[in-house]
Amino acid sequence: MRKMSLLAAAVLVLQLGFILSYVSAFHQPTPHAIPIAVVTEAGLPAGLNQQTADRLDAIDGAPLDARTAVDTAEVRTLLRDRDILGAYVVGSSGTDTLITASAAGSSVATALESIFTEVDAAQGRQFVVRDEIPVGVHDNRGLSGFYLSVGWVVGGYLLAAAFGLLIGAPTTRRETCVHVGILAAYSIASGALGALLTTHVLGTFAGHWFPLTVLGTGVVFATGLFTMGLRALIGVAAVPAAIVLFVILGNPSAGGAFGANVLPHVYASIGRWITPGIGTEGVRSIVYFAGAGVGQPALGLGLYILIGVLLMAAAAVLRRRRSAGESMPSQ
Repeated sequence: MRKMSLLAAAVLVLQLGFILSYVSAFHQPTPHAIPIAVVTEAGLPAGLNQQTADRLDAIDGAPLDARTAVDTAEVRTLLRDRDILGAYVVGSSGTDTLITASAAGSSVATALESIFTEVDAAQGRQFVVRDEIPVGVHDNRGLSGFYLSVGWVVGGYLLAAAFGLLIGAPTTRRETCVHVGILAAYSIASGALGALLTTHVLGTFAGHWFPLTVLGTGVVFATGLFTMGLRALIGVAAVPAAIVLFVILGNPSAGGAFGANVLPHVYASIGRWITPGIGTEGVRSIVYFAGAGVGQPALGLGLYILIGVLLMAAAAVLRRRRSAGESMPSQ
């Protein structure tokens, strides 16, 4: 009875954590420090671009982080390199242009439109929107990459949790190698088949099967190995710990429904370092930005793999110490 009550209480805590985390992240998205560039058309006074950037930076709440650019060609380069998320071109005729990249996050593009609606209305000006890097026709609001990433992450920690609960944590080097080997094979299959569904079956990310396979393999393997390491070190508590990290914290901060620049600061800070966000950003970089920005997701996955290895090594050391202590003759 006591064990069942404790189990129910633990599940309730996870449930409430899920509600608290998702509602906290999504209930009031507010833009902050969205990186943009400011360009002025030919014929306008020198220095107007910097004056405009300074004025945009001074907006209450600091929704923008403005810089200047020489022309729209530089803007396109900055967008494709993922250095900015939009640009504001001050027109000489009284009509300005807002350049967005919805492929980097539709919520940020929408936020920019809302901000500049107020900016131009206050000055009696108008603006038109040009989506320089739009999402694909089969990728509504750019959410497909997020769902693909979540699928990979779920597969990774579910397999590791199933091994731990149904088979048990490895107790020898040979068992560890077997578990990791099966996880590696599973990760390749999971990455390849997930990529196949989105590229060839659904046509969402056509033409990107191989790089998405590599990314998916990394996401699944990193998530699974990290969870295996936790299971080896702390036992069955690794399962709720993985749920807290990857689901309760990782999913709402991943930048799927809302980008980092409209999420609360805590979620914006952690999202890119948890595997759902790592995968989401990796998919965007591969599909829409020719690989620009993929270095950070690669680094994040490498860190999870390294931590997983260290956790398993620590668990092995503890096992050896316990075995040595048990084998010592009593005095």
